[in-house]
Amino acid sequence: MHLTKQKYARLLLEVGVNLQHGQSVLISAEPYHWDFLILLTEEAYKMGARQVVTEVNDARMLKAKVDNIEEEFLETSTSWIDQKYHAMVDENWAKINLFGPRHPQLASNLDKAKLSKIQRAGQIAAKPLSEGCGKGLVSWCGAALPTPEWAAQVFEQPASEALCEKLWHAMVPILRLDEENPSAFWQKHGNAIKQRGERLEALNLSSLHFVGAGTDLTVKCIPNAKWIGGGVFIDGRPDFIPNLPTEESFTTPDFRGTEGTAKVVRPVSVLGRPVEGAWFKFKQGEVVDYGADENKDALDDYFNICPQARYLGEVALVDAKSPIFKSGLVFHCILYDENASSHIALGSGYPMGVPGGLTMN
Repeated sequence: MHLTKQKYARLLLEVGVNLQHGQSVLISAEPYHWDFLILLTEEAYKMGARQVVTEVNDARMLKAKVDNIEEEFLETSTSWIDQKYHAMVDENWAKINLFGPRHPQLASNLDKAKLSKIQRAGQIAAKPLSEGCGKGLVSWCGAALPTPEWAAQVFEQPASEALCEKLWHAMVPILRLDEENPSAFWQKHGNAIKQRGERLEALNLSSLHFVGAGTDLTVKCIPNAKWIGGGVFIDGRPDFIPNLPTEESFTTPDFRGTEGTAKVVRPVSVLGRPVEGAWFKFKQGEVVDYGADENKDALDDYFNICPQARYLGEVALVDAKSPIFKSGLVFHCILYDENASSHIALGSGYPMGVPGGLTMN
């Protein structure tokens, strides 16, 4: 398994963020993954990283903040955090986010009003970085590492190290870590998905129509929209794959033209809370009605934080060859579950999906 994890570390660096000689990288993960963080740090320095900085996140720290912080400090940030995000864009950093929770349900039991204020403050503070990522100015990669508690969600069994190992084995073929050279595979696979996007661009689709159980949805496309997939390819900048695994071709739709109803068939995490059985009704682009079987209040808070999130920012196509779909598993992780089937995403759109979008303010 050590060799597999070493392959994974190299994959994230070589293809995920495509780390360049002299480039710095920020890596975020939970304490459980400390050994992998050390391995990733070692491999990054071997590749010539200037600086490797790690951020360790734990849901219990968020709980400590929500439970104990004074009300007047809920929506405040600090200048050094603001400077950090600006510096990452200005200095061309890379960023790796590793999903893998030890306490996946903890956020759902926290004070929702206080949690929403904290999350909104965090989103505002991180805006320079999120915009830099959206424009491809920061190479980033989201990936996942198993934990016993996450494995318990996936397999619906009590958490254990053995179950964690079982999740690892389920992820290996999805990540193609069973290939002799996973990085070479993903470079080839990424190019194949990119070519699929080029064929979609040539069609110059006016709209997409999705029909399924509980879904009859029309999504309007921007004329000459750019279809992105397999990686981020920007002239003059190194290519990178922001999600590993990835099977999707996506674009930024005309947010004003969504009509109909969409039923979400897999659980999604909204503001740290699991939402199941969500559905949305759109009229003239806007969500005018919605509901969920579980945790609808997370959607309420999400739309209160950002009213523009009532509009679509992304539409993506995934074919039935996806190994995530073929696995038959629900991963309770958006990175994996969205790559099992075609999907939509609410909120911010990617400028790179809009013709000329990267040069717009």
